[in-house]
Amino acid sequence: MKICKKMSAVILALVLSLSLCIPAFASDTSVSANQNIISHSEEWIAQNKRMEVTVYDLGNGFTATETITDEYVSGVQRASGTKTQTSTVEIKNKSVVAATITVSGTFSYDGSKAEVVKSSYSRTISSGYTEDQWATGERDSSLLMGDALVNAILIIKHDETGRTYTGTAQVTCSKNG
Repeated sequence: MKICKKMSAVILALVLSLSLCIPAFASDTSVSANQNIISHSEEWIAQNKRMEVTVYDLGNGFTATETITDEYVSGVQRASGTKTQTSTVEIKNKSVVAATITVSGTFSYDGSKAEVVKSSYSRTISSGYTEDQWATGERDSSLLMGDALVNAILIIKHDETGRTYTGTAQVTCSKNG
């Protein structure tokens, strides 16, 4: 009986620890629950290049414009290949840019996995705003984590009001491109 209780406790602790750590890495932080989409558009601008633009309402006159560009080295998605994706997020107070985040990732994919080959991150913050937090990360695809990704999160504080605004730029690649 004692062995059964100990074994149950160990299994329960293992299941609990795994269930808590997976969502922390697998969450899509591009859109949070308090952001409303104002507009969204997608178009192919060349045979191997696609652009997607989404504008989010962050509240209090602030918006975030996310522009994602996909470029496939071998044309449109193939069973294997290389893809470069760039995401630029502009956080604006009415029409004035408060901050810009840019993330770029070059990925290789082969139908069974995707890997980050190269990544870069940058940010600019306009006067009147202070950087509150900056974090970057990347990961290759896996059975538990899904797509390969490169991301950056920037939190800025409006010096005048003390309010904070968050922008997230993220690029991803599935095992199929």
